[in-house]
Amino acid sequence: MRHFYIRLIMGVIWVIAAAVSLLTMNIPCLILYLVLGIRFFHSAITIREKEKNEGK
Repeated sequence: MRHFYIRLIMGVIWVIAAAVSLLTMNIPCLILYLVLGIRFFHSAITIREKEKNEGK
């Protein structure tokens, strides 16, 4: 469960960094930060689903 929350928080941090990059119009970093944020969110959801399936 700990890994889920850590990855979720990291995803939020990357999305916030992407928002700041959007405000400064730094498009290459915006794309990078969005991709990283989406990957962290995806891995958090994958961990959550795996834990649900193991608990049954």
